[in-house]
Amino acid sequence: MDKKTLNAMFENLLHIWNKTNFWSPKMRDYIHSSMNGVHVINLVKTAEDIEKVKAELKKLSSEGKAVLFVATKLQSRFAFSKLAEETGHFYVTEKWVPGLLTNFRTIKTRISTYLKLLKDNETGAFDMLSKKDKAAKLLELEKLDKAFKWLKEMKKLPDAVFVIDGIYESQALKEANTLNLKTFSVFNTNGDYDLADHVICANTNSMKGMEYLSTLLKDSLPRAKTQRKAFVKRVDSKKVSGETKAPKAKKETK
Repeated sequence: MDKKTLNAMFENLLHIWNKTNFWSPKMRDYIHSSMNGVHVINLVKTAEDIEKVKAELKKLSSEGKAVLFVATKLQSRFAFSKLAEETGHFYVTEKWVPGLLTNFRTIKTRISTYLKLLKDNETGAFDMLSKKDKAAKLLELEKLDKAFKWLKEMKKLPDAVFVIDGIYESQALKEANTLNLKTFSVFNTNGDYDLADHVICANTNSMKGMEYLSTLLKDSLPRAKTQRKAFVKRVDSKKVSGETKAPKAKKETK
């Protein structure tokens, strides 16, 4: 294992875990030792986990697959929302909406409502309403904006769900597992590696650590935004035309 990488992980506090009386036996193999009543993570194993996750994310990216990042903990919001924006994927950072995945058909109608309200606000349609009705519309728009702002382009279920602290947001993992979606999660010592297909064990309570982890993962998601937009464009063009156009025959040269 690269000593430079391990030192960087150590400096960015990925090794500090929960108190020794707040842990799950399932995470025993990921614990190196304890110091002053706090568990210390085995950074060698974490580094190995990160490489495995990067390989899987790179594969998804090469296939044009969409990833939904769920990072509602304050320590991870900024880092993973930035990662998702820069790589062209979706994310939830405010609050997980129950049924977001398992009841996606209904959620899509809420997103449609959000888009209509957004358009009406931009075109000035709200100005034609009474003050009371306008205030109600703006309040609803604000509520929907927090829930769906970065999901408005999600036309179908994501191909994978990446959750920061799968215990804190266990509902997201449960819904993803119910639908047999590929799942990734960063767990602390109180985690459960059975909840996700791919696990990274790290300190989820450190903003510095989560920012560093997001930079490590970014390289495994190259050109995802371009790939997904191209894919959506091809699908939409098929819906409009009803069929794909046959290639034009080449003219014979005399």
